[in-house]
Amino acid sequence: MSLGTSGMRIVEQTLAEQMKFSDREIEKRKQLFNLKDEDVAILRSCKSAVTERLDRAIDEFYARQVDDPEIALIIGDSETLSRVKGAMRNYIVELFGGVYDNDYVNSRLRVGKVHWRIGVTPKFFLSALRRLNVVLYAIMDEISDTPIELHARKEAVQKILFFDSQLVFDTYINALSTEVTAAKDETAAYARGLEEEVALRTQQMKELTLTDDLTGVNNKRAFGEHAKREMAGAQRANRELSLLYIDINDFKLLNDTLGHQVGDDLLVKVACHLKGACRESDIVCRLGGDEFCVLMPDVPAASALNIAERFAELMYEEAGSPVGASVGIATTGPTQFCTVEELVAQADQSMYRAKQGNKDGKPGLVCIDNPLLSSNDGDGDTLEDQALRSEAG
Repeated sequence: MSLGTSGMRIVEQTLAEQMKFSDREIEKRKQLFNLKDEDVAILRSCKSAVTERLDRAIDEFYARQVDDPEIALIIGDSETLSRVKGAMRNYIVELFGGVYDNDYVNSRLRVGKVHWRIGVTPKFFLSALRRLNVVLYAIMDEISDTPIELHARKEAVQKILFFDSQLVFDTYINALSTEVTAAKDETAAYARGLEEEVALRTQQMKELTLTDDLTGVNNKRAFGEHAKREMAGAQRANRELSLLYIDINDFKLLNDTLGHQVGDDLLVKVACHLKGACRESDIVCRLGGDEFCVLMPDVPAASALNIAERFAELMYEEAGSPVGASVGIATTGPTQFCTVEELVAQADQSMYRAKQGNKDGKPGLVCIDNPLLSSNDGDGDTLEDQALRSEAG
């Protein structure tokens, strides 16, 4: 909401206050038009004589005004014409009141504001001012006894009319400036809204291009972006980066025998269980078909194995899981690093080793290649032992 300089709401301020018309400013305006105390005294002395002749003068004034079709259209009807005549009567009485203070200025500013609102353009206002000047001069002709007196009175009338007209035009300029500012603010607000909408749509489109439609996890393209970023971050911080590579066993057979909907449902469950087994900072991706992977920043091989085993437990708890999965694990860092492509290749090879642990094709078995064992030249558990341990949860 707009506020004035005093912090008051606009509706609690007069027009003079809004437009910063101080007593000092009013006096400067009077000096600008050479409106002196003698002129004020002359105008006040004419008030009674002018008031007596006002009704006839106003009728004469508006008879000329409504001859113009555009002005007649602005006035509109007889009731409005009657009200306008009443307002003009009060206006002229105040014109000869001899008190031209803050209240007077505020009333003149209101005249300008009303004229602006009803569509009285400067050309119509100036033509009306000229006609009013002619009408008032005619009254001065009637009530003046000497040429000197007549000249002084006409001079005073002209000064007060000029004083009034500049106040009206100040209101016009202020109203126009306010409209321009409002339009500018509206345009700026629209531009900001449009900018935000474009940013939102752009983000949504980006998310769509980086999200797997079926499972809602990151897609292959997103994996590429995340992998580059996480690898660079791991190298800067000298920390480990692990990758799980998951392949669903016999997925094509499942699709062919039970239908694609069952296959889709299984993919969604796998994605859900991967997210459930991982941390918030881990990045689950579907590479396509029946292959998933998980990027795990700052995770050593042993911790990656724990996450893989948690995934195996969740799959085991899934009642009626028709097929199992093979999980490979690869880790790089914290001192020596491979490339993203090499890390993926290592995880893929590890996944194939895990697949060997289910040679019998036992349904629902999640086989995990233990990177700690597979790097020890055959010492420790066999792949079959690892697979059975994963199955048992």
